[in-house]
Amino acid sequence: MDSAAVLSGVPLAMILKHIKLIVVAAYVLTVAAAAVAIGVTSGAGVIVFTAAALLPSGALLTLWQDPAQTMSETIQASRR
Repeated sequence: MDSAAVLSGVPLAMILKHIKLIVVAAYVLTVAAAAVAIGVTSGAGVIVFTAAALLPSGALLTLWQDPAQTMSETIQASRR
């Protein structure tokens, strides 16, 4: 089955939003697993690992912009 045919009605921005959330969730879970594997139990260690998990992922969500709309997408949107 062709993935382009399945996703033809889904806007690219929506697909990218889901990809961004999956990447962020995977990163946060990886940092959490590393904290558990290392055995972080102190309050300061938990704060450091929380910051290490949330600050880069927040920056990723903020800075990873959706691509500009193409001319074809603009024409299709104006025709609707």
